[in-house]
Amino acid sequence: MTNYLMRPLERFLPLATQRRLMERLSETSGDGKSRGRIGVDFGSISLCHVAAGFTDATIEFAKGFAVWDLYPGHYILHAAGGVVIDLTGQAIPLNYRLESPGDVAAAMDRRQKFIAASTPDLASDLLHLLDI
Repeated sequence: MTNYLMRPLERFLPLATQRRLMERLSETSGDGKSRGRIGVDFGSISLCHVAAGFTDATIEFAKGFAVWDLYPGHYILHAAGGVVIDLTGQAIPLNYRLESPGDVAAAMDRRQKFIAASTPDLASDLLHLLDI
């Protein structure tokens, strides 16, 4: 799993306090080794890393991404068969409901919190581990 951890109070601390998520990431597999990892990633490239199979998921629940930071990676992840959901569990549509110039202008002032994952089941599992 990856996250944009660069801002200590805005992003790192909210993630670090997710006890159930940290416990799940620390569980051992059949060979007795812990497989969970948290990597630092940046913007849309984090979703591309999921699409390429370099990581299983990326989450952003503290501050959210601007649409222009999320969309390119979302498009690539969608094409690779992955999913992006909001924090209510709903799939975020590729068009972001941008149907007019006014919608686009309004989107410039909005941030999107999300979970991007290789599978819908993983996205749902991660959502249920978060205390938000």
